[in-house]
This record gives sequence, structure tokens and C-alpha cells, in this order.
Amino acid sequence: MAPIVLRDYQQQLLADLRTALKAHRRVCAVMPTGAGKGQTIGAIVQGAAGKGRRVLVLAHRAELIEQLSGTVRAWGLESDVIAPGHRLQGHQVAVGSVQTVARRLSLLPPPDLIIQDEAHHLVAGNVWGRIITAWPQAHLIGKTATPERLDGKGLGVEAGGFFEALVLGPSSAWLVEQGWLARPRVFSWPGARTSKGQGPELRRRMGEFDLEQAAQAFGDRAAIGDAVSHYRRRLHPGTAICFCCTIEHAEQMAAAFRAAGIRAAAVSGGTPAEERKRLIAGLGTGEVEVLSSCMIISEGTDIPSVGGAILMRPTASLSLYLQMVGRALRPAPGKQEAVILDHVGNAHRHGLPTDEREWDLAGRRRREGVSIPIKDCPVCFCSCPSAAQLCPDCGHLFLSEERHEQRRGLQQLDGELVEISGSIRHRPKPNQQQRPRRQSPSAGCRTFEQLLQREQERGYKPGWARHVWAARKRSA
Repeated sequence: MAPIVLRDYQQQLLADLRTALKAHRRVCAVMPTGAGKGQTIGAIVQGAAGKGRRVLVLAHRAELIEQLSGTVRAWGLESDVIAPGHRLQGHQVAVGSVQTVARRLSLLPPPDLIIQDEAHHLVAGNVWGRIITAWPQAHLIGKTATPERLDGKGLGVEAGGFFEALVLGPSSAWLVEQGWLARPRVFSWPGARTSKGQGPELRRRMGEFDLEQAAQAFGDRAAIGDAVSHYRRRLHPGTAICFCCTIEHAEQMAAAFRAAGIRAAAVSGGTPAEERKRLIAGLGTGEVEVLSSCMIISEGTDIPSVGGAILMRPTASLSLYLQMVGRALRPAPGKQEAVILDHVGNAHRHGLPTDEREWDLAGRRRREGVSIPIKDCPVCFCSCPSAAQLCPDCGHLFLSEERHEQRRGLQQLDGELVEISGSIRHRPKPNQQQRPRRQSPSAGCRTFEQLLQREQERGYKPGWARHVWAARKRSA
């Protein structure tokens, strides 16, 4: 078996972790979904085991347990599996189900190092917290893509949590620019800027939307824009994961896709393990074109060939939103971009997957009614930041009265998802030269006739030349 070679940014994260662990016993490391969190866990396990330390890797779902066991094996180590149906073999490394480990605390040998996968679940008082409290002398490394919780509880000691320090890996935007993640194209519902108007007013329970009510509101395949037709236009023949509110909703969506001649299936926590594994694998082979999911696949599923995500489940959780869209961001041969079809306004609640975010361990207030400032171009219907003077897609110059209407929220499209675009701030590449600014599509056109010719050559919507020419006259 060929040795595993870590990427430069993964090696840097490990170096930063080692530095942090010299001063702190419990450290949380942040890596975006798709950045190779599993491989860094394997490297940490190998390094600790090589020093004679007993290591326990914790996860909370069967798929994650199996995936992490395979990762440890790929790094040349055998591991015990602490889960129903498995017996301890006395290995130095163990991969354990959180629920099973919590039940067997008195029977297990104390670990020297605990690695907590999906560490945003870990707070004092819950099942994860009981395990960490049981072994206070163990070092702790938490790994997560989103160190933020819907309930606002902080993960750090100052907020009553466990972690003493935070180590940050690269941002999603940087990974996209470097080609380590596919570039996302997000199509969302313009009317989602506000909670009133076209969309349903959803109740909340413990901060999250009431999924039973959401399933009724979005139970039809046309939540905001028909899911099947948007899939056909934006994604097909690529494969997609469709995230739904309830099991019945997932079944309903799968049936709608099958009725349209698309190979679709539904999975949930109630689906038998082997069947679930077969269907998820079918996304990679093309046997399944659309897999609708209820409470499954948002964490730990690695299917790089998946072309996109269909969001039919609204969520107030930034963490869940980024986990869902992250399933589609892994690169694959021939895959340059990932298409996100957001039928329920999640992108307007939480922003683009590549937005820069400031993470900390302190916690924050529960998110209520968050909305990102977006406006829609009247020519090509591309969505862009509200402060933009030019449309990033077609070059349309926003006039003052248009900007006023956008602020009042008058530009809306019923039943049609439009692309959200924005300037991606990212970490500069070493010795990177300044990239040339993108020219406006109208550059070089000095007359109205030249603008008309450009409109026809590039297939812009009728009226593009007239809008640009009128804007020039007004600003002259």
C-alpha cells in the first residue's frame, strides 16, 4: 500500500496542533468539510500510537465509525471498535460510538488521547461531555468544520465547555481557489430575504425550525421553484443529495423524481444499514441519480462525484447548512463546480459556503432571522451583494432608483431560483500575483449598435444593450 502523503495545509494544521498541545491539554481544530479531516485524524493517531499512547477516537454514527476505522487501518494500525456487536481485542487504538462508550465507561481502559470527531456536539452535561469528564487526565483533540452550535453554547472553557484553544485550518474560499474544493454555484430564492411575503412563516423549537410544520409547508416538490425541473436544468446528468424535513417528505421527494424518470431513492435512520450503504454507494456509480435524505448524510459522507445538493429542509443552524452543502464540494475528475439548489432560503439565512467566517470558542446568541444582504439583477437575475454597483454576471450598472427598489425588497421572482454570487475573500497564495480584474461585458462597446451586437454574440437577455446604454446616458 502506497504511503499517505498529506497536503501542505494539512501538515501545517498538524504543526499548529502540536504547538497548541504544548501549552494546552484540550484543543479544537477547525477544517472545512472536504478538507481531509479524516486523514489528519489518521496522522494524529499514528503519531500518538507510535509514542506508546492509548488513543480513543469518538464518533456518533455507524457510518462515521466505519469510515474512521478504515482511516486508521489505512495508516497501518488495527483498532478496536466499541459499538454494538463488537468485542474488544486489546488494540492500542479504539474507534468508539459515543453512546456505547458512555455505557461502558467503567469497563474501558483510560485513554491517553481522545479525538472527538464532529466536536461541535461536545458540551458539558450531554453524552459526549460525560465521556470527557470521566477521563480528566486525557488529552483531547476536537475536529469540526463548524465550532458553533444552534443553541449558542460555547465550546471553550470560558463558556463552560471543554476546549482551551482553537486551531484554525484554511478557509473554504482558499481551498476553492487552490482547487482542493469544487467551486459552489448557489441558486436560491430571492424572496427569502425576509420571513414575510411569499414564504411560509415557520415555528421554531429549541431554536430550530419545526420540521413537521416545514414538511407540510414544503411537502410538495415545489417548495419555492419546482425541485425536479431545477434539477433537470441545473444538475442533470450529475447526481445530487436532496435534504428533506421528515422521512415522509424524503419518500415524497424520491417518488416525485422517479415519476419524472430520474433514478431516485430515499434514506433515513430507519433504513437498514446494508441498504443505506448500497444506496449511498449508488450515488458514486450513477445507479442512483438523486438520493433524498432525512437526518442522514449531513455528516461524514464522502462521495466526491456528487454534483450538487438540493436543499428542501430549512435550517436555522449554520453548522447544519454548511454540512449539507459541503457534501457536494469535494472535487472529482471532470467536476469543476458544485451546484446548490436552495429551495428554502438557507443561503439567505447563512450566506455563501465560501464566505469568510470568524470562529471562536466563546459561543454566541442563538441566531434569529439572520439574512444576508442580496439583490437581484433586473437583466440576468443573478444575485449579488447589495452594495454592488455592477452585476458580476452581465455587467449591468445598477441605477439609483433600482438600488432603492432592491432595498425595499421589490425585486422578486416567483417560483424561480436565481444564482447568488459575491466576491470571495480568501487567503492569498504565497508569492501570488494580483489577478487581473474581470472586464465588464460591455467593455469596448462605444455605440448602441456595438452593444446590440455584443448582446447577440453572448446570448444576453433582450434588453441588456438598452439597459447599459441608458445607464451610460444617465451617468454622462
